[in-house]
Amino acid sequence: MIRSFISGLVLALALPIAIARAASDEVVIASGRRGGTYHDIYGANLVVALPAFKARQRTTDGSGENLDLLARGRADIGFAQLDVYAALLRGDRARYEKLGVIGRLDDECVFVAHRRQGPIHGADSFKAMVDGRKPVLAVGENSGGMHLSWLFIVELDPAYDATAIRFTPGTLAINHLATGMVDAVAWITDPANPNHKLQRAVRADASLGLMGLADPGLAHALPNGTPVYELRTLSLPNETEPGTLDTICTSSMIFTRSGADPKLVEAVSDVLSLEREKLLGRR
Repeated sequence: MIRSFISGLVLALALPIAIARAASDEVVIASGRRGGTYHDIYGANLVVALPAFKARQRTTDGSGENLDLLARGRADIGFAQLDVYAALLRGDRARYEKLGVIGRLDDECVFVAHRRQGPIHGADSFKAMVDGRKPVLAVGENSGGMHLSWLFIVELDPAYDATAIRFTPGTLAINHLATGMVDAVAWITDPANPNHKLQRAVRADASLGLMGLADPGLAHALPNGTPVYELRTLSLPNETEPGTLDTICTSSMIFTRSGADPKLVEAVSDVLSLEREKLLGRR
């Protein structure tokens, strides 16, 4: 399943072929969608932290597209979830093992919005039919991080394939959830970012609530032993119910393309090591 998706992703993102590589003196940072943590926090702060380089962000659909751009040499630096990297590595090791890892940014955790009176109330709800049909889950863009995360989750536990996927982005997915067009909406983000657009949209509708994907059976590690998913209990200071949320978390990472300028890699590594809190938007 992941290998088929990778083939389609590479073909789709390679068109039109006329897209040119950025000028050699320009650093392209593959970040994410506007309104998300990668674009509005990590990407914006990294551009400011690299005054010696002509750095700019490239808005993308998220982790999957970012890693593809790096693999094709269309970006120099990119943010991506560790589970997405693990999924792509599994599907096409020769293509993605050449990417460089600069380091870990922060936790990335799965959030699920559901109707309080709807059919979805926990991880097991995605493994069975509801009212004689498959439950419907919106995961954002086709090439976004949550979709690739879901494909990886299905590989780890095929029971999750009982859920039908919809590619509905942003707050449109939340509005479709409220009207019953989908049963749940999932995304993955830094749990320390309560101002994430989708979390704000859920808080604005009393009929909706947040839950996690608390399934310890999804434990998985990279070949070097690095854990991909860990079960975490998150505190939700802006929520009155339930107050905490149990879910699986992975890590957000900074990657670089093969053959990237060593001075650039060193500069980004310095920012990550010496200005981490500023990069993460915490001061």
